[in-house]
Amino acid sequence: MAKTRVAIAHSDADLGKPGAYSRDQLGRVRAMVKEVVDGSMGGMQNIVRPGQRVLIKINTVIPSPPNNGFTTDPRLLEALIELIQEQKPARIQIGERSALGGDTLQAMAVCGIKDVADRTGAELVPFDHVPFDMVTLPGVKVFREIPVPRPVREADVYIGMPKMKAHVHTLLTCALKLQFGNLPDYDWMNRCHRDDIYQKIVNLTRVANPKWFLVDSLYACQGNGPFSAYPQDLIRDFNTILAGADPVAVDTVCEAIMGWENPGSVPATRLAAAEGLGTNRLEEIEIVGRPIEAVKRPFARPDTTLQGVFPKVNVVIGAACEPGCRALVRMALDALYVDGTLDRLQRPLTIFVGKQFEPLLTDVEGDVIVYGDCAQEMCRHYPHAAYWGSTEKYPHCSPIWSNLPDVGLVAHVHSLVMRKT
Repeated sequence: MAKTRVAIAHSDADLGKPGAYSRDQLGRVRAMVKEVVDGSMGGMQNIVRPGQRVLIKINTVIPSPPNNGFTTDPRLLEALIELIQEQKPARIQIGERSALGGDTLQAMAVCGIKDVADRTGAELVPFDHVPFDMVTLPGVKVFREIPVPRPVREADVYIGMPKMKAHVHTLLTCALKLQFGNLPDYDWMNRCHRDDIYQKIVNLTRVANPKWFLVDSLYACQGNGPFSAYPQDLIRDFNTILAGADPVAVDTVCEAIMGWENPGSVPATRLAAAEGLGTNRLEEIEIVGRPIEAVKRPFARPDTTLQGVFPKVNVVIGAACEPGCRALVRMALDALYVDGTLDRLQRPLTIFVGKQFEPLLTDVEGDVIVYGDCAQEMCRHYPHAAYWGSTEKYPHCSPIWSNLPDVGLVAHVHSLVMRKT
């Protein structure tokens, strides 16, 4: 049986920066993209044919300036569009739905994507402004009915362009998790955001019917991504890209490049392989171009440890989902640690996370946060505690709304520091 191909390209040349690059630097990036197109698919003509409608799914999860390196790299996107245009497609669309319920068009502007669209003539398609069709997947256990953006369904060619980042919720975000941004709103993104998130990721990839993936890893992110608070987690000199038609194989190769043991074992990668979306076995993948060992670099894995890490904070953990409440609390505490807020706490802070074990801890002093539906019983013992869980506005567990800037966990702890004694 023929092996699936994943192509890898690397450059030691000056490629500029995501938000500042010359035409010569773009040409070098374009040559890298052509190398992985040819290596993985035998040429762009085997991905796009004349007259076809092409949708490129990008990653602008938050409105972050391109040189921050956490969102789609304009250099790579512009190079890809230019190569696609040589095939004379009917149209090229750039699609995305930003996280946190934000305005995707604004995020596209801040992230430098609108500038690329203006230069190339590609059409911006923020999925918060398009119709969705409900699709039912037979034979799946979780997340059976899925809203799919109409432009995704109408596209003849769906090209995924994920960032290669460690991810505190799912260990890795790359080809498979990219489709999370195909959901219409914050409510749908919040559903099945617990230990069932991996089935959700697999199902979203299945209904997108992708043709090819180009991994955006000129800049990459290790540690507690997808937008880590720790400056050392952003890798600005990786200058490596990879591509392939099989999203499972692509993610498996990413895990290998990141130096992680047992590549292909990230939960979403393993589940996708088990459900027939591709292979997570390196021996079944043909590497074309640069060998894995030539570009491999040790990436720190995400760390969701909550106890014994943060000053003046005691996290009491019960039975809690790691991709849900544990990861969300860790992201908030990371931000509060890096900006110095935790050092300025005036009183001890206790956070209850997950279903608590008997005997319940009912006599803590200081400020109290109760986090998640599973921990809600602790509100009876701490009636003045701040609580994040499912609400009428955000009816699903886990409470992803706690990462909203105005009503979230970080804002609340900031207020504890600012209050008068």
